[in-house]
Amino acid sequence: MIASPIPQDTEQQAAGLRLVAQLPLPALLLGMDGRLLAWNAPLAALSGLPTAAVLAQPPGRLPELAEPAEQRRRELLAGAATPTNPITQLRRWFDLPQRQLECCLLIDLSELRDTRGQPWALLQTLVDITAHEQANQRFLRIFESSPDPVWIIENNTFVNCNDAAVAMLGYASRAELLHTHPSELSPSHQPCGLDSFTKAEQMMGLATAKGLHRFEWVHKRADGSVFDAEVTLSRMEIGGRHAIYCTWRDISERKRAEATVRLYATVFQHSGEAIVITDEHNRIVAINEAMSRITGYTLEELRGQNPRVLSAGQTPPETYQELWRALSQCGYWQGELWDRRKDGTVYAKWAAISACCDREGRVQNYVASYTDISERKEAEARIQYLACHDALTGLLNRHSLELRLEQALASAHRQGQELAVVFLDLDRFKTVNDSLGHHAGDQILVEVARRLRGLLREVDIVARLGGDEFVAVLAGLEQPGAAARVCEKLREALSLPYEAGGRRLSLTPSLGVSLYPQDAQDAEGLMRQADAAMYHAKASGRNNTQFYRPEFTALSTERLELERDLRLALAAQQFTLHYQPVVAAADGTLEGMEALLRWQHPQRGLVSPLDFIPLAEELGCIEAIGAWVLDEACRQLAAWRRAGVGPRRIGVNVSVHQLRSAALHGHVQQCLQRHGLPADGLVLEITESAAMAQPEQSIRCLQALRALGVNLSIDDFGTGYSSLAYLKLLPIQSLKLDRSFVRDLERDDNDAAICAATLALARTLGLRSVAEGVETEGQRRFLEAQGCTLLQGYLFGRPEPAAHWTAQWGAAPNPT
Repeated sequence: MIASPIPQDTEQQAAGLRLVAQLPLPALLLGMDGRLLAWNAPLAALSGLPTAAVLAQPPGRLPELAEPAEQRRRELLAGAATPTNPITQLRRWFDLPQRQLECCLLIDLSELRDTRGQPWALLQTLVDITAHEQANQRFLRIFESSPDPVWIIENNTFVNCNDAAVAMLGYASRAELLHTHPSELSPSHQPCGLDSFTKAEQMMGLATAKGLHRFEWVHKRADGSVFDAEVTLSRMEIGGRHAIYCTWRDISERKRAEATVRLYATVFQHSGEAIVITDEHNRIVAINEAMSRITGYTLEELRGQNPRVLSAGQTPPETYQELWRALSQCGYWQGELWDRRKDGTVYAKWAAISACCDREGRVQNYVASYTDISERKEAEARIQYLACHDALTGLLNRHSLELRLEQALASAHRQGQELAVVFLDLDRFKTVNDSLGHHAGDQILVEVARRLRGLLREVDIVARLGGDEFVAVLAGLEQPGAAARVCEKLREALSLPYEAGGRRLSLTPSLGVSLYPQDAQDAEGLMRQADAAMYHAKASGRNNTQFYRPEFTALSTERLELERDLRLALAAQQFTLHYQPVVAAADGTLEGMEALLRWQHPQRGLVSPLDFIPLAEELGCIEAIGAWVLDEACRQLAAWRRAGVGPRRIGVNVSVHQLRSAALHGHVQQCLQRHGLPADGLVLEITESAAMAQPEQSIRCLQALRALGVNLSIDDFGTGYSSLAYLKLLPIQSLKLDRSFVRDLERDDNDAAICAATLALARTLGLRSVAEGVETEGQRRFLEAQGCTLLQGYLFGRPEPAAHWTAQWGAAPNPT
């Protein structure tokens, strides 16, 4: 508590009163007892209250302007500890009714103390800052209401911001943003590569030095997303302090628009499609590089020209009429146009043209993009050609044949003429393909097509159905027997020698003919019956012509049924193996068995291999059948071995298709492992023609098989066209003399000589020899005398099921 509010030094009090009276600022002196001691003239002028009137008021009746001093006096009397001679500064608005105005005053409060250090009065000075505060309030209103984010920066730190700044950055309140460096509201680096802190310091330094600085900046929102802003920094003074007034403007849309414009410009210039822009009068105003490259013209050469200067004059007028109609109605057209380049060449282009209009719908420009489709047109023409023609020979294909045949039939019907459909098939062409390869076969097919075109008339039709099957349609036949005469010429021409694969080959054709209107009235019937006649020509010994007869249909149907049944036979387990003994010529002991395939058809009974093996090769199922034969033969040999009966080896025939398959080696190895057989227990028999078909490939395949340890034998030796140079390279262990030479060796000296020579060749090459088809004692004696190693034939046993031999060996082990 204050001991005495009345100073004992009246001189000090008088000095205080003189001070207040002399101050140029409005001032008052309030005693610690609550009495107003002084109210100077400037304050009387400010308040409109005369000094005498104010001082005459009793204690407790103080003007509003004295309230700050009164409040301070009460705090002191209440015991609030304060430093010696503290000065307090306040800023308050006061209502001055005597002057009918409101003003803002800056108030300074000072304590006057006596010699004992006790406060005896409070000095209050006032400064009218109304104009300044009103300016500040106007600034704050502008600051707060600005739609753009606004900041105040002091000491390179944000000290204030408006609501727009908070909203733009996505923060909950200003408190989260204030007292932060600009880099803290930015990604780590700016697009220029400089870190955000260093870049911000540079920008604020430029603003301070220049007074104003504007630049682009990347800011970061509270959620981590970034945006582009245009930042303006203005130097300013606040209460004598240096500050920076900062405004932002989100320019993300502008940046995207600028990027889009740059993109459009890049696309225009670097587009692979030619682009032309014309004005509303269809005069060229711009072209891109692709347009110059395609046409050979520069913009300078085309500027102001109508695009019609590029036309080749080959586009139908109707196309241009449709173009302008579509542009006027829909604002868009696309289609094919023909133009001419600067060098004079004509080309096709695919055009897409758009009309660009203003808001009132008036055309401002036309934008056209072009693609050179010359190569596509050529490709389409080629595709159309290939769709109608055989790719190898250039003849019509099946689809085109059917269309042309329908047209020819309609013409023959109108004119009452005869028409012939001729099916041609090359005899034994498959052997050429298998022996010399498909390249040689293709050479022959091309030559056949050339000969057919050379013989037939323009009105006739010639086509290739596939493989070695050709069809000729002889139209406009007016004389009886005309078709037969043409077919004879065709047969003679196609029987002439061919050069293919470096060899001179002789091939013959089989021809089947059906006639309109005698045999059928429609294309399908004529094709079917000519096909049946052709198959009958093959069945009749080949190299002949057969005209359709009704009984051929039954034969053709039977073949189709056989094909169908053969495709199902393997899955239906209709195949079985018969086995024929192979004995030693010296003493007749059993050396091996040959596994021979049979087809037990449920309706046809036992089908001969001669009937179905060639068919299986044509249908492409011989590999699957051959794989089954190999596995079943190995299984049976293993069963006999476990029973302690049977031969040392078993022979299995391998087709040319298996020999060419990369899977053969692995399949043989798997079969031996699966059934626990030694490799030398298996003899693989390859026909001479199969081994010589592609000798280099055959040698590699057989060497790989021999490396497994299996035995290899050349079957039907002497019936093909072997090359002894290749034969000696084959890793074989035996030659098998064909039955056709053995059959007549007792009656035909030539066959006997062939057999003797073949057996001598085998001895010279160090090979075992096997003669098949041995049926008489005379044959056996001759072959034994010529040094034949092994014999096979009816003399020693017919091919029988495995059960037959198992039963026989059970009664008499090691039978012959």
